[in-house]
Amino acid sequence: MTDWDGLNPERLAFVGDWHANQHHARRAIRYAAEEGAQAILHVGDFAFDMRPNFFKAVQTELKKTGLMLGWVDGNHDHHDRLRDLVAEHGCTAIPLRPNIFYLPRTYRWEWSGVRFLALGGAHSVDRPWRTPGREWWPGETISIAQAQKASDDGRIDVMLCHDVPAGVRIPCIEGNPLGFPQQEIDTAERHRELLRRVVDQTMPRRLFAGHYHCRLTAELDRGHYRTVVDILADDSAPVSDNTTLVDLTDL
Repeated sequence: MTDWDGLNPERLAFVGDWHANQHHARRAIRYAAEEGAQAILHVGDFAFDMRPNFFKAVQTELKKTGLMLGWVDGNHDHHDRLRDLVAEHGCTAIPLRPNIFYLPRTYRWEWSGVRFLALGGAHSVDRPWRTPGREWWPGETISIAQAQKASDDGRIDVMLCHDVPAGVRIPCIEGNPLGFPQQEIDTAERHRELLRRVVDQTMPRRLFAGHYHCRLTAELDRGHYRTVVDILADDSAPVSDNTTLVDLTDL
């Protein structure tokens, strides 16, 4: 049993993309502690190229506040390194520092009777302008096999994602305001559809995501299930938009 498995928090902070911004990370950790959080769950685009100074800064602040942090991968995380970590440790909470854990895709755990599923990943619509192996890494999207495994293992209560499932309206991307290539937009939409298939099978009550750099709460109502979706803003936004607090008793 790892320290992660042994946690039993009652109040969680869910946080959005930090993009290895250690100054914002420290502010967000302090904010979470001040708001009574007992653990932090990060929705990806956490460490980018995983530089040691970022991990050191985050670990130092976590130690000061007594918090632990678990994170799923976003599209802007070092997937080559993450793949190697999963090959070494398996699909479990992987300790990278005493208070920092990577939560691989399809990893499940339970706190206070609440069932969680980690399913990071998203498509980079800006991929044509990024350097492979330095600013962009293959493996950023959920595979068919990962989606199938996540679906086959039964219902859950909370999904921790980076992307947002199809069927949730995201006004800030409507009309492709930044002019990304249509091929990249289409690929991103297919990824959202794949994620939606997992949601339809696992039927979570809550889903937390990032990726779109906006703060939005929406609802996915399929009649036989209803999922409240929280999209968290990134490190360019106020900490209050980058973070939301949830009591497990409410779940």
